[in-house]
Amino acid sequence: MNTITTAKAAAFLQAHDNYLILTHVRPDGDTTGCAAGLCRALRQAGRTAYILENPEATELFTPYFQGLTATEGFVPSTVVSVDIAARSLFPEPAKAYLDQVDLAIDHHPSQEFFAKATCLDSSKAACGQIIYEIVKQFAQITPEIGKALYVAVSTDCGCFQYSNTDGEAHRTAAALMESGFDPYPVNRKFFRTKTFKRLRLEGMLTAGMELRDGGATAIVQLTRAL
Repeated sequence: MNTITTAKAAAFLQAHDNYLILTHVRPDGDTTGCAAGLCRALRQAGRTAYILENPEATELFTPYFQGLTATEGFVPSTVVSVDIAARSLFPEPAKAYLDQVDLAIDHHPSQEFFAKATCLDSSKAACGQIIYEIVKQFAQITPEIGKALYVAVSTDCGCFQYSNTDGEAHRTAAALMESGFDPYPVNRKFFRTKTFKRLRLEGMLTAGMELRDGGATAIVQLTRAL
């Protein structure tokens, strides 16, 4: 087990080149935002960096990968995983790199330490906070980087409503907002907008809801057919 600090992770990233960044299965805002923010920071620092395409990414997150995914035939010299705690979380295209990860950046206490070096801080609410601490040491936090990392932090905190939200999460978000992007469209898209399919499903669940204990308990049934 080789764990390193954010300072050493920043030094490592400055000392290498030709990066491929991996995201986890069923990619969420944290792994997506981390990958996009890190990739842009590395490019700003003059490095060649790409994100490995993740076939499980939904339309909600694919815009953050635009222009950043690896070109056909790209052979990386350095492989970095973001927000991946276990080997089982590698998507199919990433499995070829299971034993080639040079640096893992993560915040999960369940980290399996599969990489040659791991930058882990399980006290952070989101991996995006760790990426921010790393990249600010060698890159300017542009609006594009700030927006990507804000997505990472805010989605893992449930728009700062989950129990993992602390003062540090708010301070990181504030610092990212100062990069100059507009957080309103981000918050509206991720936290105030629902697809019609989801609204229909919620309507069916509500219609079939059974109240017990004087209304203190609600039971709903979600079937595979629904």
